Amino acid sequence: MLRPYPHFGSISTAEPIGYSWYHSLQVLAEKRLSHGYTVQFAYTFSKLMEATEFLNATDAMPYESISSLDRPHRIAASGIWEVPVGKGRRFGAALPAPVEFFLGGWQIGCVLTRQSGAPLGFGNAIFMGDIKNIPLPKSQRSVDRWFNVNAGFNRNSAQQLSYNLRAFPLRFSGIRSDDQRSWDFSVVKDFRLIREDVKVRFRADVYNALNQSNFSAPNTSPTSSAFGTITGTDGDARNWQLSLRVLF
Repeated sequence: MLRPYPHFGSISTAEPIGYSWYHSLQVLAEKRLSHGYTVQFAYTFSKLMEATEFLNATDAMPYESISSLDRPHRIAASGIWEVPVGKGRRFGAALPAPVEFFLGGWQIGCVLTRQSGAPLGFGNAIFMGDIKNIPLPKSQRSVDRWFNVNAGFNRNSAQQLSYNLRAFPLRFSGIRSDDQRSWDFSVVKDFRLIREDVKVRFRADVYNALNQSNFSAPNTSPTSSAFGTITGTDGDARNWQLSLRVLF
């Protein structure tokens, strides 16, 4: 009888009452191209809150919660280095043309990104413990036990609630999935052919160069036998991409 209209199967309505807000500190440092290299570093410390979901059908306003898109820390660093060998560079300016063709003019690039994981939620769970006991120290987390499954969750399927006035939060800022990270590298060289104003650009990109695994979110269903475990990964394995472009 807690359903507002028990004689209807479902009712869908839309109202312009949702909202969100975002605050951030953004830092950018850059060493512009000189002496054959350039480096850029960016860091963002932020918080994204939203009120776009209801805890209960009878609530007058959406529930204010940490957003599923919130990533409090994000680092992005990139750099380009012109290998100092070849025409117009520090070494090998007088290399024979055939040697210059293969060894001179190379450029190496790198991009590093890392960000916090997504906040986790446990649905309309029955919880009779201290929320502070759910997260585990980083040294104790593993794919088999990402958080404390014995912190106070009722895991008996027969005792789960169907229609109740929910008070358990949607998501928790302090309980998150694994950090996401990647290293991408590139190698570029321009080959000049018949005329000085015509060149062929060779580029080799390798994405996730270190072939690191980014774990997907753990299972957050208390009644599941896989509760608290991670069974998959996000993102792609190491991937190479080779290209040739004619510039004129």
